[in-house]
Amino acid sequence: MAAASVPARVHRVLESSLPEARASAKRQLLAESLRCFNARGLEATTIDDLRMASGQSVGTIYHHFKNKEGLIAALLLIAIDDQSRAIAARTDGLTESHAMVAALVTAYVEWITAQPELANFIFLAREAVTKGPQGDELSARLATRYEPIDACLARDVQARRLLDLPEELIPALVLGPAEAYARAWLAGRRLATPASHAALLAEAAWRAVARAEA
Repeated sequence: MAAASVPARVHRVLESSLPEARASAKRQLLAESLRCFNARGLEATTIDDLRMASGQSVGTIYHHFKNKEGLIAALLLIAIDDQSRAIAARTDGLTESHAMVAALVTAYVEWITAQPELANFIFLAREAVTKGPQGDELSARLATRYEPIDACLARDVQARRLLDLPEELIPALVLGPAEAYARAWLAGRRLATPASHAALLAEAAWRAVARAEA
């Protein structure tokens, strides 16, 4: 498993997250681990698989991440942070809910299209990390991501421009269809990229939460 087989786009994200020169071995381990996990699944991939793929010792893996679960969590948080930056680039400063929903959905599907390996890993590992020792850290980062978005939508709920929906239902209505399509695309069941349907998915998300007169 050669390093060249890991797409350059993945290496760019890892270099942005771990820019120090001394972190090169750690970046290599994360890149090759991503490829193993996506190909084989979390459970089926062993520490020895990761050792062989990365060319590093088991001791080095444990030194950096303590165990396989720690490596999975570290990789997921890097992916989540990169996705969050892409979302923030489109949503920062928006105060109107229609524009906010459109920007959120567009950023979400554009990032998945641009980073399919990391997107696939998020879907693969999110639940496992949520239930593990890094679950609180993951929840905190997602809360920080969505805090300004939630505040914007809450204002328009109060102003009766949005439906008065249970708070826990809104993410499913806004991002659920985009996520379902993205999963199908990543699995090879759809040909057109998620980004190519951004406008339609964004408008569908808006209609799911907006009052008819909004």
